[in-house]
Amino acid sequence: MKTRAHWILGHFDIANWHLDVYNSSYKTIRDVVVMDATQPLLNIIPHLLRQSNVLKFEAPDSPLSSRLCKGTPQQTNGGDCGIFITKYAEYIHQKKISTMPNPLDTKLARHNMAVQLYKYATEKPDIQ
Repeated sequence: MKTRAHWILGHFDIANWHLDVYNSSYKTIRDVVVMDATQPLLNIIPHLLRQSNVLKFEAPDSPLSSRLCKGTPQQTNGGDCGIFITKYAEYIHQKKISTMPNPLDTKLARHNMAVQLYKYATEKPDIQ
């Protein structure tokens, strides 16, 4: 991914020491390129977790396992990876990735996100 700017999403399952990788553009960014780009993370994340002492268990010495998740909605142009990755994260967080609309209406998704952010900004309590 040295020649292009493209967002991918990694979902780290700490209990299974595994990284699921989501790519919104299989047609333009080949799987092998995406997986090559994530390879350093598979090695560095365990090292960083061991060194930071944030885990409540002994971190394995092994790299993370990984897989490229297929069957997710795909963008149809070169400029939508940000909204796709954001929506992937939202649906993964809700444990509903299999229900993500396909195709994704990016215009509607951006509108809904703007409304949610506005609502949050105007309704959050003042913290002093």
